[in-house]
Amino acid sequence: MIEYCLAALAPELARLDTLIDREIRRVRARYELSLDEYRGLYVSDAQVEALLRAGEPPPPPEAADAAEHVGSLRDNEGDSRWKQLACRLSLSEDERDLLLALLAPEIDPRYEPLYAYLNDDIARKWPTPELAARLFGRSRAHGIALRGLLAPGMSLVAGGVVEIIPASRDLPRFQRGWRVVAPVAAWLLGLPYADERLDGCVEAADRHPPLPAQFDEEWLGPALAPCVDGLRQEGPTPPLLLTAASAADAALAGRQLLTRADRPYHCLDLLALRAAPDPTGVLAALTLMQRIQGSAILAAPLDALADADGRPLEALALRLKTYTLRAPSVILAGGRGETWRRALGDLNTREIDLPEPDPGQRAALWRGLLDATDLEAKAIDALADRFVLGPARILGAAARATDAARLAGRTQPNAEDLNHAARITSLQSAGGTTCRIDTPFDLDDLVLPVKVKQRLRDVLSAIELRGRVLDEWGFARRVGGGRGIKVMFAGPSGTGKTMAAGILARSLQLDLQRIELAAVVSKYIGETEKNLDRAFAAARTANALLFIDEADALFGKRSEVKDAHDRYANVEIAYLLQKMEDHDGVVILATNLARNIDDAFSRRMQFVVEFPTPDVASRERLWRRMFPPEAPVQRDIDFNFLAKQFELAGGDIRNIALDAAFRAAQEEGSIDLKQVLKAIAREQVKRGKAPSMEEFREHFEQLREAHGSL
Repeated sequence: MIEYCLAALAPELARLDTLIDREIRRVRARYELSLDEYRGLYVSDAQVEALLRAGEPPPPPEAADAAEHVGSLRDNEGDSRWKQLACRLSLSEDERDLLLALLAPEIDPRYEPLYAYLNDDIARKWPTPELAARLFGRSRAHGIALRGLLAPGMSLVAGGVVEIIPASRDLPRFQRGWRVVAPVAAWLLGLPYADERLDGCVEAADRHPPLPAQFDEEWLGPALAPCVDGLRQEGPTPPLLLTAASAADAALAGRQLLTRADRPYHCLDLLALRAAPDPTGVLAALTLMQRIQGSAILAAPLDALADADGRPLEALALRLKTYTLRAPSVILAGGRGETWRRALGDLNTREIDLPEPDPGQRAALWRGLLDATDLEAKAIDALADRFVLGPARILGAAARATDAARLAGRTQPNAEDLNHAARITSLQSAGGTTCRIDTPFDLDDLVLPVKVKQRLRDVLSAIELRGRVLDEWGFARRVGGGRGIKVMFAGPSGTGKTMAAGILARSLQLDLQRIELAAVVSKYIGETEKNLDRAFAAARTANALLFIDEADALFGKRSEVKDAHDRYANVEIAYLLQKMEDHDGVVILATNLARNIDDAFSRRMQFVVEFPTPDVASRERLWRRMFPPEAPVQRDIDFNFLAKQFELAGGDIRNIALDAAFRAAQEEGSIDLKQVLKAIAREQVKRGKAPSMEEFREHFEQLREAHGSL
């Protein structure tokens, strides 16, 4: 490539040599300085003659005529980069002449002393507007026009193709030195186009289609097919805006579209652009590269146009808008949201909102990426239904599962690899509004009435089978709204509501994320809604079950509006109703006071599970199961007596058992009935209730004697 580019420039350089030779002879004839000893101190005549003859062979006699009439010369130069540059930048013949003079020192260093000789200054080894006018000007007026082509605002300067040599900035305007910018000069000489200003913000695209053809056609075909033909053309195209459930999915769709159109493109990382010290310089360099290479640009994610609090970054958005309107071909990609839309304002684009793949399409993508796996179809279907991942995250999860299988010495991932990879891929920072809850228990560990446990199994089945019911059986068209499952757990404190939520998540191999009320509820108007939006978004992104404990604090009954506080409190509840309706994941509400929940929320619950206070039989089972087999428990503990005498919930029994165990360990003894009774008494005192003889019976005297050590 380098030899080809140099060969294409050789006739131009021969012509430049002819013009330089002619100008040198003019200088000598005008000033009669050929024998001037002082000029010889700078660049001698003999040195000039030698430099002129060091290039290509001497031009033929008709070369002087060719120097004035370059049309035939450039018509026959082939499809070189030199010609491509002229075509893509729409350069005039005069602009090409200027670029030739500026490019020559990059090709051959002998031009520097030649320019110094003509500038009459050994320190000025560069082409100037004045020198270019002398070399290429056919008349005085033409020379002035040539000098004007390097004025601020003219095409070569405004487009960033040429720049002033820093050492000449203090000289008069027409004596300043100019050069072709480094990436353009290197590209013209046959090297890859590389601009340091783009490092870290722009990268060449991988043009191999990452998505299986069938899924690509089903997911993107109907939406993007009309744009393919337009993008196949190398010329400018109107800006295109792609939106999807996530910015990563929108960017993936942009890559697929450009690959399908067989259009070369680069990716602009807007997050890196936001952190760049000179975003304007990056976008100017990007525009120049696009104009020269004819490539398209995929700019993502648009979410970078807003800060962490959702405030639009107006300065960055203005720069991006200006660039988008001037650039030849740009595709913008972002997730669905309003913050970046406010930043972009009235930017005129064609917008395409991409559909979210349904469970069947997700399953097809999993199969396409794992075409060699021997997993059963049901396992893939369950994976696609359980983890609502977009195509971009499915690609990442499949790669993660494949790597895990290889590390384990297997050629293909199994169901455990895929579930683990999908779960890890789903995790994302919740911004402090939720926290993850783990549980080691399963459904058999719950001590609840049979009807309650059966209802929990119904909830579990509904979550697992909603894809079949909603999509295969068509109920999604009938019920409308979101695809989510809403569940309410109601009952006294300590009856197992949180434990049941954790068990559901564990059974589904999903995470359980609990909303942190302290981080969500704010006294400032509008902040609670923003925090709730982050919590729902975090749960959806992580494919987690969202658990709202003490739900009556958020979902309390709406009241009559008597002041501004009441009005905004009702707005918050209405917003929560909307989020609950739109959320397509699983939401579990837990409350101790179901009667305090607003009726509108209760109507939206598909499942309401009542957790009763345990009866005597349940309490005895709880007591017996609370002490592990390896714990030093004395046989004198009468679990039947404890269950009959003390109406305690499971949470209370857990606290009492731990308290007794810690006291026994402190005394280096074992857990006996006396320790347990003392722990029960301490639990009652903690709640403001004095131990009574009616409950403790024959053990009451022992407790009264030990009252000081309770």
